[in-house]
Amino acid sequence: METAAKQARAGDSTDDRLSALPDELLHHVLSFLPSRRAVQTGVLSKRWTGLWRSVRRIDIRFDVHTPNYVYNSYSKEKWEKAEVFINNLFKFHDAPSLDAFQIYIGSNHNDLLPTIDRWVCQGMEYLPHDVEIVYSSIEGAYMLPHLGSSTALLKKLCLSGVYLDYSFQAQLRSGFPVLEDLTLHDCCTYFDYIQSSTLKKFVLRHCYRSSKMLVIRAPALVSLHIVTVLYDNGVALDGPMNHLVNAYIFPFDNGSSNFSRVSLLGSLFNVTNLELVGLSAQVMLDEGLDKYPVFMNLKTLSLYRCLYSKTLGEDGCLYSSCDPNEKLKALGRLLHKAPNLERLTLQSCWPLQESKQKVTASDLSLRSLDQKDFNCPSLKFIEIKYKDDGTDDENQMFQLVCGLLRNLQNPAVTFSRTKGTWSS
Repeated sequence: METAAKQARAGDSTDDRLSALPDELLHHVLSFLPSRRAVQTGVLSKRWTGLWRSVRRIDIRFDVHTPNYVYNSYSKEKWEKAEVFINNLFKFHDAPSLDAFQIYIGSNHNDLLPTIDRWVCQGMEYLPHDVEIVYSSIEGAYMLPHLGSSTALLKKLCLSGVYLDYSFQAQLRSGFPVLEDLTLHDCCTYFDYIQSSTLKKFVLRHCYRSSKMLVIRAPALVSLHIVTVLYDNGVALDGPMNHLVNAYIFPFDNGSSNFSRVSLLGSLFNVTNLELVGLSAQVMLDEGLDKYPVFMNLKTLSLYRCLYSKTLGEDGCLYSSCDPNEKLKALGRLLHKAPNLERLTLQSCWPLQESKQKVTASDLSLRSLDQKDFNCPSLKFIEIKYKDDGTDDENQMFQLVCGLLRNLQNPAVTFSRTKGTWSS
């Protein structure tokens, strides 16, 4: 390594400080490039020739879609180029193991899948610590081949556009002994459980399934992120989540039963930072929430488009029959369950279509379910966000805030306008 660096300094008349760096640093630089780009650096100078072979990261990206994305078709020219390059990449790559293996596939033709399977298995043979597999196709999801013992050192796994069945459920339970970070995006999740004793971060985004409920059993979980998943009975947390710090659920009212929504909210009682989207008033007011412990650890709570009596409609719009008093009653119930809350953020919780009911600050106050006023002594900061495009009723917002503040110990309040649409 040192000799190569000295030769680079002696044999190059230009001031090429980058080439003079040790191999380890050059490998680190190359690890930020897709593998095709890393291979191309060999034309820079003799110093760079062959360095890519021992980089501890393989990043394969290819798209063989036809220009108009025709069903069950592909560009033969693109495929032949990709096949030659990737076959040679695996043939000449000589790193003993990989820190990361990533493959991004754009294809609409089933005839290519056996070759793609082979590449995935070849990459996994390096026992990578970090794996990302992304499959983009209008034809359907990619069925992940059985990975066997190649997941023994895997700590982070990200899958997108992949079909996962009960074999993945079984392997996740016992075949990923050190897995800490799992992301499933736009996947067909045809199984019932996410069970892992080592998992610390779980992201479930835009996934769909055939089972009626997804149960998460992950006692070491620290971070949970759920976005737009389609399960008839939603998502459930099974067992204690004593280490859970961050949780994000969007939308909370996703068409599942009220019982399952109450169960999910109550199961988050150990969380420290909680973000909820589309949480209806009926969930917060449900008597079933009483059987769950108080949110003693909750410090930060963010509610976006919440406090409604109805959920998302089939047209994607939120409908509500919740009057302002009902809103404060629901919010009071939730705050009563979080005595140590320090920061509260409310965003777009007062749509214009509710403005038919006139309210004044003197009519509103924050109360618990027993209609008694109460204080939140730890609540020091409230942030109010609203859109400036006319969709939020500013009058109702200010009246609700006045009702909210009447029973609190002078927390700092800020108002801010937001532009554009919210996204997850």
